Amino acid sequence: MKTKFILAMALMMGAMTFTSCSSDDNDNSQSEDSYKDRTYGIEAVDACDQTVTALGNANETIAKAQLTEEQKTALRQVLANLVNNVIVPTYTDLADDVEDLEKTLNGLTVSTITQAQIDKACADFKAARQHWERSEAFLGGAASDFSIDPTIDSWPLDRAELLDYFKGGMTAEIEDESTILGFHALEFILFRNGQNRKVSELQGNDTYKNFENVSGADELKYAQQVCKLLKERCFQLQVAWEGEKNASRVAVVKAAGLSYQTENGLSYGENLTKAGITGSKSTFPSLKDAIAQVLSDDEGSCVAICNEVGTAKIANPFTNGDVAYVESPYSYNSITDFQDNIRSIRNVWLGSLDGNATQGSFHSFFAAVGQTAMNASVEDAFNSAINKIGGMPSPFVKYCSVIWNKNFDDPTNWESTTEE
Repeated sequence: MKTKFILAMALMMGAMTFTSCSSDDNDNSQSEDSYKDRTYGIEAVDACDQTVTALGNANETIAKAQLTEEQKTALRQVLANLVNNVIVPTYTDLADDVEDLEKTLNGLTVSTITQAQIDKACADFKAARQHWERSEAFLGGAASDFSIDPTIDSWPLDRAELLDYFKGGMTAEIEDESTILGFHALEFILFRNGQNRKVSELQGNDTYKNFENVSGADELKYAQQVCKLLKERCFQLQVAWEGEKNASRVAVVKAAGLSYQTENGLSYGENLTKAGITGSKSTFPSLKDAIAQVLSDDEGSCVAICNEVGTAKIANPFTNGDVAYVESPYSYNSITDFQDNIRSIRNVWLGSLDGNATQGSFHSFFAAVGQTAMNASVEDAFNSAINKIGGMPSPFVKYCSVIWNKNFDDPTNWESTTEE
C-alpha cells in the first residue's frame, strides 16, 4: 500500500568562417539559415527554466511535508544510493580518465610526437570532460568547499593572459583560480575549430592569431603541467567523497597538500548520508537540509547547474552577445557539455548513470508516496531540456557568432564582458 505525503500545502500547480568537422556538438547538418534563427536558443533557455521550476517544486514538496519515519528512511536511502551509485562512481571515472590523459600527455615530445598520440590525448580529454560535466549537479560539497570547480573549470579562457604567460617564458606565478588552468587551457592546446591539433603545428609554432610565436613544444610542456594539477584535484574529489579507500590516490592528494574532509573530519559521502543524525558530526542540521542541497540549494545543486546552463552558459553568449563567454569553443563540445550538465540532474534524480530509475532514487520515492505527477513533471522537464539544447545549431560558438555578427577568434572579442 502506498503511503501518502501529509502536505502542509498542495504543490504541483556576419560573415565568419568556421571549419566544418565531425564533432560531438551534433552532426553539423543544419542549414546556414538555422544559425540566424534565435528560436532554438530561446527554446533551450526556456526548457532549462522549466526544469528549475520542476526541481524547486520537488524540493518544496519534501520541505513542506510532515514526513513519516518510513519516508525519512526512504529518503536516507535515496542519499546513500546517490553517493554510492552516482557521485563516487562519477568522480572515480573522472579521476581514471584524467590519469589516462596525464599518462598520454607525458609521452608527447616534439621529436617523437605522432597524430595517433594527439588523437589519444583528445579522446582522453573528452572522456574526462564528460564525467566532469555530469558531476555538476552535485558541486555542493568538496568541489565548492575546496574551490576545485573554479580551479579546474573556470572560463572563458583568458587568451591574452595565456599569451603573456608564454611570452614571459612560462615563469609567472599562476593563481589557483586563473582561467588559464584546468580543462579549458588543455582544450585550447589540444583542439582548434572542433578538430584535434595536427602534428605539424605542435612540432612547429601555433597558428592561432597572435600566438604565431608560441612553440608547440612550450604548449605541450604547459599542457603536461596543467594536467598534473588537474589530476590532483580530480583525485581530491574522489577521495573527499569516498574516504580513504584508495590509498595511492590519498597519497597523491596528501602530497599535494590538499584537504579532503569536512570541517568535522567526515568524508563528504558520510556528511550527506548522516544529515540530521544526532552526534554524527554532519554539517547538515536536518535531512531536509541535505535534500535541499541536492535538489535546489543556491549553490552546487541540481537547480543551480540547470539555472547556470540556461541563464549563463547559453544566455550570456546567445542572449547577451558575449561570444567570448562560450564554454568549450575550441573543441566544439559546448552543446554536449550543456546536455551533460542536464544529464547530471537526470542521474541524481534517477539514482543511476544509465538513464534508468533505480530503487532508492527520487523517482522511486515520489512513486512510492503517490506523487507520480511530480516524477512526470521533473523528468519531462529535464528530458525536454536535453533535447532542446541538442536542437540548437552546432557548433554553438558559430551560432552565437552569427547571431551577433562577431568573430570569436578576433582579439577584440577575446575578453568576456560578463561578470560571474
